[in-house]
Amino acid sequence: MNRIFTLALLMVSIVGYGQDYNFKPLWKKGDLKHVAITQVEREYEDGELISDTTYFNEARIEVVGAAKDDFILEILLENQALRSATEFYDKLGNELKEYQDLKLIYSVNKETAKSELQNWEDAQEFMNNSFEQISVVLNDKAPDLAPYIEMVFMPVREIFKSKENIEAYMDENIGYILTPFNKSFAVGETMTLTETGENPFNPMQEMSVTTLLTLESVNKKAQTCIINQEVELDLSEFIEMMKDMMRKMAESVGADEGITAEKSEEIAGFEMDIENQQIITFDYKTTWVTKVVSTGVISGTDPKKGTKTKNEIISTAVIK
Repeated sequence: MNRIFTLALLMVSIVGYGQDYNFKPLWKKGDLKHVAITQVEREYEDGELISDTTYFNEARIEVVGAAKDDFILEILLENQALRSATEFYDKLGNELKEYQDLKLIYSVNKETAKSELQNWEDAQEFMNNSFEQISVVLNDKAPDLAPYIEMVFMPVREIFKSKENIEAYMDENIGYILTPFNKSFAVGETMTLTETGENPFNPMQEMSVTTLLTLESVNKKAQTCIINQEVELDLSEFIEMMKDMMRKMAESVGADEGITAEKSEEIAGFEMDIENQQIITFDYKTTWVTKVVSTGVISGTDPKKGTKTKNEIISTAVIK
């Protein structure tokens, strides 16, 4: 009788009471999850599709430790620098097998689910060494293309310059495994969190970031739920900064009044918007996310061409 009562209390602590749902990680040492990722990138101009590319990726998550207060996660991700460089030399991956996977170690608090990257210096050294080795191989195997590799490395190098940058990168790529935790959900209700974040187009500029979280539905029989996460970025200051910069460039050219008026009209019509959404399927019995569909859309206008542009990235991750 006591055992049945204890199990009932455990279920209440996992799924909440009534319509309130409060999830905490109940992982075990040795838990191993494989992540299969399919990413579709599409580019449009004036509503016409001009490119459509699909990428496949994999990751692995393992609970390698369970201390009193924290879980320790080991996450293996494909080295994006190596992957990008294989476009220049397709046998690069075979020659640099020791640099194929980046290992990251995280601690995750059992109560708050707050995470912290533990081995950022090792990760930084690993990536710097991989940049160097890739450059050595390309200088030998594809010397004509080697000068372009620095342009490929540039965004990845920026990520691994600091602990904060690596954590931000990870949050975008696999942070969804922590999204359900340490929150009080009610079906159909939306939680709103507004904070200051980095402008993705200008790291020197901060902007307002609003996250909307909604528990869309709960399947009590399957013990799963659907969580919708939307991120809204306030680009108003950045757009005004871009318009001001374009005005100054137009004035510096010294064009006649007719051309200046035309440019002013183009600049006034400059627009930019970003949409970010994640649909997360969460198994609250195992407390693991099992699927996430992420959609990112950047839309705007090209002042030079006078066209409307849209870049769409749809990423589907299945975790088993």
